[in-house]
Amino acid sequence: MAKLSRRALLTAGTVIPFSQWMAGQAWARAPLVRRDYTTAAAATDLGRYAAAVKLMMAAAESDPRGWMFQWYIHAVRGDRTKSGELTRVYPVASPQKTLAMASWATCQAHSAGTVEDYFLPWHRMYVFFLEAIMRNLIGQPTFALPYWRYTQPAERALASQFRMSGDPTWGSLYRSSRNPGTNAGTAIDSGIVPTPLNTDSLNQTSYSPSGGQPGFCAQIDGNLHGSVHVLTGNGTGMGSVPWAANDPVFWMHHCNIDRMWASWNRNGGCNPSDSGWLNHTFTFPDANGNSVVAKITDFKALGSLGYTYDTFEPGPSVGTCNRPRFNLDWLKHLYLYPLPFPIDPLGPVEINLKIPPRELISPKQLISPQNARPRLILEGLKASEPPGVLFEVFLKTDAKAKPQVLGVINFFDAVEMQHDDMPNMKMGAPPVKFFSLDASAALRGVREAPIIGLRPLGKANPEAKLSIGRVRLVMG
Repeated sequence: MAKLSRRALLTAGTVIPFSQWMAGQAWARAPLVRRDYTTAAAATDLGRYAAAVKLMMAAAESDPRGWMFQWYIHAVRGDRTKSGELTRVYPVASPQKTLAMASWATCQAHSAGTVEDYFLPWHRMYVFFLEAIMRNLIGQPTFALPYWRYTQPAERALASQFRMSGDPTWGSLYRSSRNPGTNAGTAIDSGIVPTPLNTDSLNQTSYSPSGGQPGFCAQIDGNLHGSVHVLTGNGTGMGSVPWAANDPVFWMHHCNIDRMWASWNRNGGCNPSDSGWLNHTFTFPDANGNSVVAKITDFKALGSLGYTYDTFEPGPSVGTCNRPRFNLDWLKHLYLYPLPFPIDPLGPVEINLKIPPRELISPKQLISPQNARPRLILEGLKASEPPGVLFEVFLKTDAKAKPQVLGVINFFDAVEMQHDDMPNMKMGAPPVKFFSLDASAALRGVREAPIIGLRPLGKANPEAKLSIGRVRLVMG
């Protein structure tokens, strides 16, 4: 196995534009293929991945190519702060400290000051540069990261290679900070019906939120992405934003999220075209630990990035380019509960849906989109700490009726992160996110005020204080 060399870090003060950096990468001339990690074709790359993780874990904490540095790009561990870690790891000024200041805790979009529409391109950049670092460290120019295709029923249990503690080849991929069933080889969605591990996000017709629809980016972030995190790891692992990137399965997960975005684009989904999105930049370490400034426009499609996938997800032909965005407040409201209400982490909670006072609805702003359906909107989820489970959302036509399940939600990024983790961001409200659930079938035949409720799917953390900021029932 190769050893980390300090020679490459001697130029770490250099800041390289991405276009210039990419021009010097020989491997980019012939697309490399990221493969489903359960396939025989991916076996070699999965072994190389384990070797690279082991090498990175042995690196100095200050090394931009090391495991801790890469973890901290996503978020600094939850029991420490960015400023404190910068001082501890870099007691004196250095190019590496400057790079850490620019790149650590810049994940989009799980905390105040971040932008939801940056979620997909930021993570594409993150995975891309880690892959380049690994390719360089192990001396394998054809290496490509595999992905975890958990939307397939046969692949919902974590592969055995990630569950072999102490194994000389695969031990670097093991983490104890996973849910017990995960490391036991149980399907992570076991007993949850309907499963949140689906491809429903491919049905979104716009990238950004519009009316009662969250758009592809927020839909896949809040639903499939967040559910996999919570179902895989605990509060010091995949189930918590500050700890998630310490688990090697994180990268297999985000390879798949990236593949889903590429699939949606191939099915006709349109990315934003405004200059604010296209020209926004983020900083990452390159394969040699140098600083690279990457612009979203360079990462909006796979074509120029030197990699592809062995398969893409089929889906409906979607996409309405430059679709007008309109606010949830403009929709026709059937119900609005505008105040936060607490969620019991250990048992169900129910709310009677009543017609709101007229002053809660502006008659001038009522919109009923074509083919609109009643949708239950849950906004502003908050948690004092990760509850560790998903929550089922149900509707009852009356107090004695059988609950009808509308869907499943999670509190993955509802825990407020420490503000000093994001010094380069403008502080403010958290990213605008909401869960949107089709309530049309459940509301058929309702004659009284219906009831909605939430219940935990499993044993939740009893110390987690949970709330939902607002509940709406809209035509959208």
